[in-house]
Amino acid sequence: MLPIMRRLPITIAILILPGLALLAQTKAPKAVKRATPPKFGKSETFYADAFKEGLVGERPADLSKATGGVPTAANTGVANVPSSSPLAGSSAGAVGSGWSSLISAATIEDTIKGLKLQVDKEVTTLSDFKGKGHKLARRDYTLLSMLFGIAGEYEGDVRWKKDAAVARDAFARSAANFKVATDQAYNEAKARKEELSELLGGSSPFGGKAAEAKAAWGQVAARDALMQFIGPTWDDRLKPALAEKGQFNSSSDKILRDAELFAAIGEVLAQEGMKDAGDSDYKVHCHKLRDGAKQIIDAVKSKNYDEAVKGSAAVGKACTECHENYRS
Repeated sequence: MLPIMRRLPITIAILILPGLALLAQTKAPKAVKRATPPKFGKSETFYADAFKEGLVGERPADLSKATGGVPTAANTGVANVPSSSPLAGSSAGAVGSGWSSLISAATIEDTIKGLKLQVDKEVTTLSDFKGKGHKLARRDYTLLSMLFGIAGEYEGDVRWKKDAAVARDAFARSAANFKVATDQAYNEAKARKEELSELLGGSSPFGGKAAEAKAAWGQVAARDALMQFIGPTWDDRLKPALAEKGQFNSSSDKILRDAELFAAIGEVLAQEGMKDAGDSDYKVHCHKLRDGAKQIIDAVKSKNYDEAVKGSAAVGKACTECHENYRS
């Protein structure tokens, strides 16, 4: 037993030493080479004081234009990005159209409502329409077309604005067809009457239809039909209300509404495409009508009867001088 114990350390050494020798011969791993850290010079993008050094030059007048404006489908490739330009039938209106300086949204809305009641009486039966109803309907549908045309271009908020362009063209087409009282014209009158009732009732009978946002006034409002409104309104209502101070004070709301309609019509009559609008003398008469009505409007608002009388005289003179040469 003892000899075996003496030989055991020798045996263990024989087994371990070759492994240690082999380990000693193994090469150490190579060191990993790393890139040299970059050296940064002075940057041209940053400033010691951004407000003094970076903001050089005048501030752009329109930041949206300076940065490329509102993205559109054309420059982004995305189909549903809204355009920065107002579309037909939108509520944007025509910038700088000037209608709000001549006629209020309240007058536009109230007159359209009043015309609806008149149309209900004018378009009832075929026999009545073929009598005198078609003439009255032509006048009132022309006024509706004009008012919707103004509403579509109006700078401020006004009811039915999104449907105004389509309604304008629909009533203009019908009014043009009422020159002759046919069965077809009567059916068309009934269709417009129903659409007007739906529109004022809160529905959208013109939804899904398209029209140019800017009115082609020569096709929208016939001059002779507008004159059928101006003549009786002036003789029977507006002129008498301005003839006496007490009447002026008690009828200020009605005077204001009629004067605003006169001012708007004076402006429409001088629009491109309207009959004789290319004649400079004729346009002067139209602008005199507009400006005289505007003088009455300002007089009502300031409760200045003397100025209202001057405006009344200007309107009367404009009509008289114009009729001498340009009566339809």
